[in-house]
Amino acid sequence: MLLSDESVHTGGAKRDPAERSVPRPAKAVVGVGLVLLSALAFGSTPAFVRLAYSAQINGVSLVAFRCLIAAAVLWILSRTLGEGTVRRRSALRLVAIGAVLFGPQMWSYFAALHLLDTSVTVAVVYVYPAIVAVLVAFRLRKLPRRAELILLLLALGGIAMIALFNGAALDSTTGMLLAGLTAVGYAIYVVVADTAVRDVPPNTAASLVLVGAGASSVLAALVTQQLELPTSPAGWSYIALHGLIIVPIGLASYYAGLKRLGAARTSVVDTSQPAIAAGIGVAALGEQLAFFQIVGIVAVMVAVLGLPIMAAAQAAPRGWPASPRVADPSGMSPK
Repeated sequence: MLLSDESVHTGGAKRDPAERSVPRPAKAVVGVGLVLLSALAFGSTPAFVRLAYSAQINGVSLVAFRCLIAAAVLWILSRTLGEGTVRRRSALRLVAIGAVLFGPQMWSYFAALHLLDTSVTVAVVYVYPAIVAVLVAFRLRKLPRRAELILLLLALGGIAMIALFNGAALDSTTGMLLAGLTAVGYAIYVVVADTAVRDVPPNTAASLVLVGAGASSVLAALVTQQLELPTSPAGWSYIALHGLIIVPIGLASYYAGLKRLGAARTSVVDTSQPAIAAGIGVAALGEQLAFFQIVGIVAVMVAVLGLPIMAAAQAAPRGWPASPRVADPSGMSPK
């Protein structure tokens, strides 16, 4: 696994300072809010992907256009905000992450949405926090804290309720495999991105990842002869919605939250996305929620809201200084 240059050597094992430190309560609250904003943006993606399909836009072309447009938007935003320059090595690394990890997992995700109900697809994909927890524990040679494990298990239990009590059956083996592949790919992406965005401002980092994802998607669409422009105003409107609003907001806020929380904690908060996607599916697509799916949504939200409460409880005995001027112990203060 990739290790940060900022990792320290303790007891013979390299440990990530962000992962072994406890976020200050205020920092955790801001981080949770940012990741929830990202979850709201990306939680709307399945519904708008299905609507884009109805406008005769294929999945690979949709990924390509949404990524390239969003990359331009975020790059302009980063220049407007005066974000600093990025070392060439860091920039190339982020582009590679987008091309190899972020883009391909979106292809499988959008393909799964063709075959499964929205709430089922997103619920299956969101076993990824468990995979992240395993990868982080392996990298740091340390198990997550008991409280984090409890929150993770509560969130995964809620996700299981959302998926298993869905009236639209799990009758597509291919769809389930694609959703599972997405979960694995996204978990690897989150862990690798956690080490890659440390020294890069969030909007710049997001734009570079999207350039890589867009480039690999264009190449894949050309090879498979699927690259095509929308043929209707509705198609162009969905492309614009994805590229100008959903992806820029979702990815920039996600990276800003990731800087504050680290990969494992961010993935716990991001488990709110199945609940959000299920709710949007009901509102926009007329999908139905069973009673136990509602219980699952409540369980996910309790797990997410428990994270800043846990951070406050763990920080209090350690006596965190109240002054916001004190240096960030994680070494990951946003730039």
